[in-house]
Amino acid sequence: MVFVNSDNSLVVRKNQRILLVRRPDGLPRPDDFELEETDRVVPTIWFDPRRSSSSSSRKDRQGERSNSNTTADLVLETLYVSIDPAMRGWMSSAKSYLPPVTLGSCMRASTVSRVIAASSDALDADFPIGSIVRSEIVGVQSDYVLNDCTLSKARKLLTRLDHNTGIVRTTSTNSNRSSNSNSNSNSAASPHKLSYASYLGVLGTTGLTAYFGLLRVGNPQATDTVLVSGAAGATGSIVAQIAKHVIGCQTVIGTAGSDAKCHWLESNGIVDVAINYKTVPSLSKAIARAAGKHGVNLVFDNVGSAFLEASLSNLASGATIVLCGAISQYNASQSSTATGPRNYMNLLVKRATMTGFVVFDYQNEYSGAISDMVRWIGEGKIKCYGEDMRYAGIDQFYPALLSLFKGTNIGKVVLKAKTDETETENENKNENENENGNGNGNGNGNGNNNRYEHPPSAPTRSKL
Repeated sequence: MVFVNSDNSLVVRKNQRILLVRRPDGLPRPDDFELEETDRVVPTIWFDPRRSSSSSSRKDRQGERSNSNTTADLVLETLYVSIDPAMRGWMSSAKSYLPPVTLGSCMRASTVSRVIAASSDALDADFPIGSIVRSEIVGVQSDYVLNDCTLSKARKLLTRLDHNTGIVRTTSTNSNRSSNSNSNSNSAASPHKLSYASYLGVLGTTGLTAYFGLLRVGNPQATDTVLVSGAAGATGSIVAQIAKHVIGCQTVIGTAGSDAKCHWLESNGIVDVAINYKTVPSLSKAIARAAGKHGVNLVFDNVGSAFLEASLSNLASGATIVLCGAISQYNASQSSTATGPRNYMNLLVKRATMTGFVVFDYQNEYSGAISDMVRWIGEGKIKCYGEDMRYAGIDQFYPALLSLFKGTNIGKVVLKAKTDETETENENKNENENENGNGNGNGNGNGNNNRYEHPPSAPTRSKL
């Protein structure tokens, strides 16, 4: 909620954020986290897109904007939070490609936010009030203030999304639960189901991981038989669709953990053969039947452990194994010993290669990859990519995270920061009003202020 003090000069916004307070041992538990609520005081004038019209001329403002050293504070309101398996690694103190989240600090996450206020118009050229941005700096919280920021710094930390072609500004649905309605679309400029949340899924790190891992590391050929673990997951489902419908690979096999997921994979044409690894007597034999006598040419592994071992038993000569993740190992307790494939010598016998990668190594190529993905969606080659957004509210972070490790999700899990659907549904309306200088100027951007005549409350913490 938003409150205004008696003379309307200050806005007090309630911020919620998730803190990591203990490093999990095994599967994360609710008491590994705390929900912190704080009051953030912001001057009312910051919310008005016309805030500087009475204090400086247009010429003066243009001069200020051109000064790269001019700074401003930006207030970001979170719309969507990306929920990823990698979060489990960030909670650990083990060495990895990113440093661990510090205990007592906000949980790391990719987010999509709206710029709702700014201390001056110094950054308006790129980030006016109402613009939508993607970033890695906000984390799991409802508001964030980027302090004392120059335009060059803002460009490094924020990616503006609202002027990208091909994005329809509507609330994303769980379109990956059924046949997608855009299968007849022939225009890359008008995919029907893309929303800003898609920049955390198919057009975000998830989709980019699939893109670069498969195409750059795996280098698939049309004659290949491809095996994908976690094929009903966010990354695996995109990998399978690129392999099958973009490259045109001969056979695409996917593994998943339920009959419902396997039916979804096959009925939507994501894979040719889906295998429920939980019910088959032998995963290795099931892969052998699906792959045929020549074996598997390319393995894209998101799971590790038993799956990796089964895949190594079915390699074709000269095969490639792409190591993307090992979700089966992420929640191993500290007292347990991680298991590796006992049959790794098959790599030698089959003259195969096994390569790991990190998507951040390809940052300079993100733009071209996103353009490719938008085009393939428009052409109907990638049909199933919608976000699993059943969870809403920062306080729902834990059940959203747990859905990844319990296997109850299909596709990309995105946490809606707001429980009020209208906040997201009105993205386009608010953005256009603000950019045209028609913002309501009422101090909070939503027109529903309550009078607030008391000091802000002290921060509070509660268990999830």
